[in-house]
Amino acid sequence: MARIPFKSRKDPLFGVVILGTALTMLFVLAAELDRIGQPGNEVQILGLIILGLAMGLMLWLWFDTGYSIDNVFIYFRSGPFRGKLRISSIREVVVGTTMWSGFKPALARKGMIVKYNRYDEIYLSPDSNEAFVAALLDANPEIQITGKKMP
Repeated sequence: MARIPFKSRKDPLFGVVILGTALTMLFVLAAELDRIGQPGNEVQILGLIILGLAMGLMLWLWFDTGYSIDNVFIYFRSGPFRGKLRISSIREVVVGTTMWSGFKPALARKGMIVKYNRYDEIYLSPDSNEAFVAALLDANPEIQITGKKMP
């Protein structure tokens, strides 16, 4: 099977938090850059660089989060965070739930928790939980699917 791409679903709550914070940072950055030319005002260049990098990271996470599946791996990316998960190591997928702590390369609630190896889990929020689960089951029909919306 060729790699099947899936975009991350984008929840309005995450949009307000991520884009709202990035927009606020942009206004602060613009105001501080405007003060550079005024006499008597010191601008902390290091602080502006850190602010700009943090804003860039938030936008990178928002615009570059997604997944793909082939016969062997789930590939995930969320900004600079990238990885792959061997499908044969997946024990269970809990669909229609949200994980509030742990590793979450996701931008929405009510996605899925993928449990793999013995105690590991990752939270994903593909644009279609059903299509993602179907692609997983094509690669490994032994995976146990649980949750609110089972295919």
